[in-house]
Amino acid sequence: MPDILTIILLFLGLIILLMLPNIKIVRQDEVMIIERLGSFHKLLDQPGIYFVVPLLDRNIQTVSLKKQHIKKKLTIIENEDINKTIEISYNMTITDPKTYVYASLDSNDTIHTYIKEALEAEMDIEEILSETIDYAKTYGFLIEELNFK
Repeated sequence: MPDILTIILLFLGLIILLMLPNIKIVRQDEVMIIERLGSFHKLLDQPGIYFVVPLLDRNIQTVSLKKQHIKKKLTIIENEDINKTIEISYNMTITDPKTYVYASLDSNDTIHTYIKEALEAEMDIEEILSETIDYAKTYGFLIEELNFK
């Protein structure tokens, strides 16, 4: 009898160890992106405790919906031998978490590359500001207060 009890307890312990990583906690102002077998399955967008299917579902990314302040230094090539460093700063709010995660490998880096190329092409600053804000919307986030130094 004790051998059967030991086996049952070991089996229950193993099941609990397999289930613990599949309990997901979503905090307020966060969204969790869940993939099933490598493709998008669902967004966990309400705060709470969720259970995902073991071995089938996985958390790809947890995205914060809070306003984030981003600062980045960009090196601009003005002429063949002249490099200029510009610091950009902006406030960012993610509006579409699924697009933000899946539209690009790194949506922020894509925007930084766009700004860098626009500055190298010597576009007007006001035009860069308006186009960057529109461009960011296609990647699932909103840019506010874009500044160049």
